[in-house]
Amino acid sequence: MVREIQINDIDISSISDGIYEGNFTYSNFTYTVQTTVKNHQIESINILSNRDTKHAKKAEGVITLVLEKQTPNVDAVTGATTTSKAILKAIENSLNRHNL
Repeated sequence: MVREIQINDIDISSISDGIYEGNFTYSNFTYTVQTTVKNHQIESINILSNRDTKHAKKAEGVITLVLEKQTPNVDAVTGATTTSKAILKAIENSLNRHNL
C-alpha cells in the first residue's frame, strides 16, 4: 500500500551538483520529478508528471517541506496522503540516481 511506503533520508552532502530525474509508478500512473542539487542542497524540485486532480495538486505541497527540510522524508499532505507519498518516492528515487 502506497500510503505506508517508507520514504528514506538521503545524504545530500554526497550528491554532486546536477539535475536528477526520478519516478514512481502507482496505479497505472507514473509520477516524475526533476530535482536540482547545487552546493549539496536541494535547490528546486519540478514535477514533470502528476495527475490532474484536486488531491494531486494538493499533494504538490510536499515540495515546500522537502526544500525546507532538505530530505524527502517529510510528512505527507493531509487529504492527499497517497499522492504525496508517490511524489516523495519519486523525489527519493531522483536523488538516488546520482550514483548512476
